[in-house]
Amino acid sequence: MVAFLGFMAAVTLVLWLAPGSEAGRTLHRQLVERPLEALSDMKRHHLIFFVIIAGFSIAGGEAMALLGPEFVAAYALDLAIYLDAVMVTYALSAVAMARSGGGWLKNAVMRSARPVRPRRKRATRRPAGPRKSANDDDPAPAVRRAA
Repeated sequence: MVAFLGFMAAVTLVLWLAPGSEAGRTLHRQLVERPLEALSDMKRHHLIFFVIIAGFSIAGGEAMALLGPEFVAAYALDLAIYLDAVMVTYALSAVAMARSGGGWLKNAVMRSARPVRPRRKRATRRPAGPRKSANDDDPAPAVRRAA
């Protein structure tokens, strides 16, 4: 363990103190550039698959022994694609909610930026006068009796 830590300290010192040397360029290419190229080629579901397989390896050793590594890998791949689709759907719904919230925020800011004008006084309503009676001469309508 100590030898490994000493080796890593030596590699770190070479990368810090002599990045332009042949050893520094080679270490940079092998330890920085190549892993970043490999990571840039990976898709989301590959990373999710890796996490699921690592979880199965750590916690589900019995399931791997019973079901076989091929079935577990196929199940992990299916689960990774499903989780990827769920995360994309969640992200799209979050974007839609942010857009609607952004529109509300824009309206609120625009409302607060407008100058406030005092309201005009409304004319007071006059009380309603007595209603006019019907056009017939009788003060109250007569009720007809059925014959």
